[in-house]
Amino acid sequence: MKLIFKGKFTSYDALPKGELPENAVAFREPKSMVGINLTALLFALPVAIVMFILLSMFGGSEMYGRYNLWGLVIALALVPLHEYIHALFCGKNAEVYMYYSLKHCMMFVLTLTPMTKARFIVMSLMPSLILGWLPFMAGLFICPSADIGGILMAAGVFGAIMGCGDYMNMFNAAVQMPKGSLTQLSGMHSYWFMPEANTPAAALE
Repeated sequence: MKLIFKGKFTSYDALPKGELPENAVAFREPKSMVGINLTALLFALPVAIVMFILLSMFGGSEMYGRYNLWGLVIALALVPLHEYIHALFCGKNAEVYMYYSLKHCMMFVLTLTPMTKARFIVMSLMPSLILGWLPFMAGLFICPSADIGGILMAAGVFGAIMGCGDYMNMFNAAVQMPKGSLTQLSGMHSYWFMPEANTPAAALE
């Protein structure tokens, strides 16, 4: 994987465009940063509900509440790592571009390398799993120190919720991509298509 830091996101036209096959179908998804953010918030709600139910059931609410500010600070500091984890799971031969936008309060990565449905879903899930759900569950169930446990839970809650855009992408891929299809980005938009005989083997991994 080759990660290229492109800096500040300035316009949709400046994003790299991929060469798409003629049979490529655009995902049904928001067409702007604002639309992406607003739609992604809908996917944050069930994640937050499940986590707060677990906190209530297993007695973590009090510890979490004392450290939610710490959790937010830690989760924000780990945003670049979140994006780097995405990049790692794009494939060993993928060229990945990283951008940030203070205006839209986000960082993001994109690659023009085609991916299978399974790889795309795993790539989307991994940062929220590693930086969100794993520290949350560790703090709730196995951490011997209440203070450390509270910090882990709080960081985990914010880390998981910040992946709301990734849950949206996973949902779109799961619902819209047929079996055996590949997905590819071009600019800000995602497409799926059925592979042809000359599709690179790396894209089918």
